Amino acid sequence: MTEGLQANYMVAVAEQISFVSAFLGGVSATILFSVIIFTSDKRVVAFLIAISAFSACSLLVSVISAWRLTIGLHPDLPFTPDPKKIEVLWSFLIAGYGLGVNSLILGIGLSGWVRSYRTGAITSAIAGLSILFFATTSIY
Repeated sequence: MTEGLQANYMVAVAEQISFVSAFLGGVSATILFSVIIFTSDKRVVAFLIAISAFSACSLLVSVISAWRLTIGLHPDLPFTPDPKKIEVLWSFLIAGYGLGVNSLILGIGLSGWVRSYRTGAITSAIAGLSILFFATTSIY
């Protein structure tokens, strides 16, 4: 998967994704804690808790992978990193970011159902368009 990718490119991607993932992970965690405090018998609240936790953890995996990848590919690293570990970190960086962002969007889409059918339909439609955009514009 990482064949042909230059170390400086991977570091640049890791730095950008880590900033975005850290921010979105905070958003996911905030949603998670807000939903946990929110008391409702609606089943959608349980889904929101699970999706928010999954999103926050996926984005955290992305941030930590980016951090380790940036360190592992630094030109002044006193040893040569294992190429297999670099490939694993790259895979977790990309997967954690993709899963985290999509689950965050899914949680946003489900959040409207807590309020009403109409609001849920609107937020779900908007989230669906966002996921479609995310899926069709990804270059990897």
